[in-house]
Amino acid sequence: MNNKFIPFISVLMTISMIVFVALQLYWIKELYSALNQDFSNKVYSSMENTSLKVSQIEVNKYLNEENRNFAKTVIDSSNKPTQTYIQQNSDSGTRTTLTFQKSIVENQNIPISKKGDTFKLTKLYTDEGILKIKKSPNTLEPLTNQMSTDISNNTYTLREFAKLSASNLPIEKRVDIKTLDSVLNKELKLSGLDTRFGFAVMDKKNKITKISNKIYVDEKEKPKFTYPLFTDNEDRTLYTLALVFPKNDYYLVKNNAPMLLGTIMSLLTILGIYIISINYMMRQKKIADVKTDFINNMSHEFKTPLATISVATDSLANDKIATNPEKVKYYSALIKQENLRMKKQVENVLNMSKLERNEVELFLKETDVRQLIKRITESFGLIVAQRNGTLTQEFNTQKYIFKIDEFHISNALVNLLDNANKYSPEIPEIKVSTRNEDNWYVIEISDKGMGMETDNKLKIFEKFFREETGNIHNVKGQGLGLSYVKKIIELHKGIVIVDSQKDKGSTFTIKLPMNV
Repeated sequence: MNNKFIPFISVLMTISMIVFVALQLYWIKELYSALNQDFSNKVYSSMENTSLKVSQIEVNKYLNEENRNFAKTVIDSSNKPTQTYIQQNSDSGTRTTLTFQKSIVENQNIPISKKGDTFKLTKLYTDEGILKIKKSPNTLEPLTNQMSTDISNNTYTLREFAKLSASNLPIEKRVDIKTLDSVLNKELKLSGLDTRFGFAVMDKKNKITKISNKIYVDEKEKPKFTYPLFTDNEDRTLYTLALVFPKNDYYLVKNNAPMLLGTIMSLLTILGIYIISINYMMRQKKIADVKTDFINNMSHEFKTPLATISVATDSLANDKIATNPEKVKYYSALIKQENLRMKKQVENVLNMSKLERNEVELFLKETDVRQLIKRITESFGLIVAQRNGTLTQEFNTQKYIFKIDEFHISNALVNLLDNANKYSPEIPEIKVSTRNEDNWYVIEISDKGMGMETDNKLKIFEKFFREETGNIHNVKGQGLGLSYVKKIIELHKGIVIVDSQKDKGSTFTIKLPMNV
């Protein structure tokens, strides 16, 4: 894949994702605003109905419960009954339609306190009707006596209107806290708002009166809803009803949970897919780069033995060498050695492939692990000695016989020793030590080589990873050794730990369970 293509696609995907997330967040914000507005509308509607009902309850109290006191009260009769008569005629070709309406209004002002508060009772008497008078071809049919009687028969319908004008009456006299709580509860539930609320009646100076509950007092700093409760004759507010909802946001989310949850889940899902896709593309690019690097290194690793084999083959074809048994033996051994070297490299790749597919099966058997480590270190010590280095052993274990796959553990240890030797640019100083920790058999292989950067401590166990990048390396290899070590140790249900400091060396710790 073109190296420029992935960054280009990543940028486009990122821009698209930012726009999508911004739109989704804007939509959620607008949805919340709409839900909040709907909640406010329902609250104000409930408060309006509550105000009307409380006023009606107050009027009914004076009409019914205290009506007996009105009989003893001097009624202000300055407002005399007034009569209104309205008549409307409508003519057509064959008849005249007479529409009439009569009304009598009687006002009574009843004092209810010595401070000028009154109870205004209005009685409305109404009478209305329609008369249809037929026309003769030439003259209008006169209004008969019966028709005149029908118009003036005074069949009235009575309606009463009552209003309290109580600017000086204390709020405790006008509304009861239990009544107000009950009416509010009912109205809010009828509007579909079933949540905790606090209420209070505020005076002209916006101070809380005695008509309030504990929730409002505790939560009075929260945003509140207000609506006039009682007004005077000029519609100036005397007392205000105030409500607070401690769990307003929770209520909105709870009541709209499916829609909000679905939106958030879809947003998170798309974000997850985006992150996974970007990560997958980057990993694929990295793997492609690493594999290219690996192929270049493998080509170099094969180039040397192939060149050696080619030279040895050409030499064997030479008549002078072909007749010399010692030269033939030397070049044959050289070809065999280089062939084994190539075979080992191919086997490393094949073994890693099997490990990736989980096709490697361990053959566990009781093994003297101390003797195994001793044999490996003594054999590898010869390689270290060629560089005038040292490989020391320190065995501090009392328990060292348990089940392992001897072949794979040997390969893993050789890989670690080989790394310790290769990554020691100066004279190598390698130490192999063992100890028991509870039920673990611990092997430590340390060196004083070049070490590694802190960021690479976990990456070194990835397949094909090498700390040097590019096609030029000071230390040759395929980047498979440590990946192989980690997988083999994990198959033994063990762990590998690395401790390394740049230019100070590395220590690889292998812990193998002894009860597998």
